[in-house]
Amino acid sequence: MKQTLTYAVKFLPTPEQELLLFRTCKTFIDACGTVSEWCRENHCLSQKKIRDAMYLRLRSEYGLGSQMAQSAISRVIGNYRTIRENHGSPWHGKRACKYTSAGYDAVWNRDYSVSKAGVVSVNTLAGRVKLQADWSHVPEPYRRGRYGTARIIRRNGKWLMLIPMSVMLPDPPRPQRVTGIDLGLRFLAVSYDGDGNTRFHPGKEVTQKRAQYKALRTDLQKRGTRSARKRLKSIGNRENRWMTQVNHRVSKALVAECDRPTLLALEDLKGVRKATERVGRSQRYVQVSWAFFQLRQMVEYKARGAGHTVMLVDPAYTSQTCPKCGTVRKANRKHDKHLYVCANCGYRSNDDRVAAMNIQRLGYQSLLETGVSTS
Repeated sequence: MKQTLTYAVKFLPTPEQELLLFRTCKTFIDACGTVSEWCRENHCLSQKKIRDAMYLRLRSEYGLGSQMAQSAISRVIGNYRTIRENHGSPWHGKRACKYTSAGYDAVWNRDYSVSKAGVVSVNTLAGRVKLQADWSHVPEPYRRGRYGTARIIRRNGKWLMLIPMSVMLPDPPRPQRVTGIDLGLRFLAVSYDGDGNTRFHPGKEVTQKRAQYKALRTDLQKRGTRSARKRLKSIGNRENRWMTQVNHRVSKALVAECDRPTLLALEDLKGVRKATERVGRSQRYVQVSWAFFQLRQMVEYKARGAGHTVMLVDPAYTSQTCPKCGTVRKANRKHDKHLYVCANCGYRSNDDRVAAMNIQRLGYQSLLETGVSTS
């Protein structure tokens, strides 16, 4: 199977190269804004119509090369299509997409290439420049993989190229064990391997820090000043980076627990946002905004890279079902005590552990239905 990961490769430009990169990225973003305004005014997402109307203008007015002009058009179309998929028509009651952060999309073997020594040749408004780059954090298989369209950005004073790299992974071996993983907030993840081993990854520190971020954001929103809005954006970026680091740490630990080929059964979280939006107002921010989907994605790709198999199961009633006798009863789960007590057979355990046990059982049943048994 093919697996694609995006790595941030840091450039080490000279002062002259840095100025040229900034001018190129700024011009590309300005061109995207012009295309966006035209799309908004004409209610059009047809690539042919947009190209006929905007291509020559982007070449003459902004000095973009042929591929850069086409990339600007493609980015705007992609952004509006995402809005349409998530929110419906992008033309009713909404402003045109705004482009403020400098950056540009570079197509592999057209806008950029990489030498064997790791030097990146990038197309700019003034032609090609060769940039030294730091590849030390990129695994060798991905260095030799297939590269996709990258994005060049400037973040926190550093120039980065976000490069999607694809490799072909061998088929994983037959699972020798099934592990169920329950995701939540009190415990970010609880895993149960079927051999009686349960591991808890606590979320208390995370909950406390999210509360601090929320309080700070509320205070800044009340001020409403320009500096407060600027600080809000900075805090949001910092919080997102922190969330990503936490998810990386937890997903890495979950995969490291698998000492032999394992099927990891994860919850299918398609409805998690709708479910969490029904909680009380005081808990809504923490529950709705936590990056559950990102954590699941990290577990998936790290597990597959380590030779394990991943399966999604329906999490319905996993916290209400007794793992011993199968009785389903909502009242069996004591939320305030984080305890599960079966009214039928008397089985008692932590409620998150019970959910992980049931997810493990569903994963094992699905594995048997496919005709594969653990060895």
